[in-house]
Amino acid sequence: MKKVIVLLFMSMMGFLVNAQNPGNDWLLSVGVNTTVTFGTRNPFEDLSDNLDRFAFRHPLAVGIERRWTEHLYIEQDFTLNGFKENKFIDNGIPSRDLTYFSTNTTLKYYFDDHLFRNTDWLNLYAGAGVGIFNIHELNTSINIVLGTIVWVSDTVGIRLGTMGKFALNHGERKYDNNHYQFILQGVFKL
Repeated sequence: MKKVIVLLFMSMMGFLVNAQNPGNDWLLSVGVNTTVTFGTRNPFEDLSDNLDRFAFRHPLAVGIERRWTEHLYIEQDFTLNGFKENKFIDNGIPSRDLTYFSTNTTLKYYFDDHLFRNTDWLNLYAGAGVGIFNIHELNTSINIVLGTIVWVSDTVGIRLGTMGKFALNHGERKYDNNHYQFILQGVFKL
């Protein structure tokens, strides 16, 4: 299984580096994230009652994104976070602090041009991809993303986004199950 994951990761990185690129646009994003594990597929279920399920330990989110076509970009991201001991996570309460790590490859479709023709300060996107993550055990996921970038200058923007991570082996894992990530990042055109 580890060989398959490493091979998948290396293939995606090779694809990211060698993808055709008509505009030579690269985006670097750095910021924070929160990881939410409700044990459900609904990210808003009992949100006000479950604020303690948002993880804020080591909330680092870094990504590199490359333009592939006029509206398609491909991104590779890395996130860190963690969960405190004695706090409920999906199917249990850990007896020690747990560190969360994930890396994801995402194909994003920027659709703002279809809604706002002459607006350069706003980008809206939706996408899907694959990822690997580890809280207590390694797991893989199918991801769905939705987000926006507000450009405060020609080269600097602010991203607000969410990613639903649907674990492939969620029934077999105690903590490494379906979850959501919400991010806030600075975005820089390179």
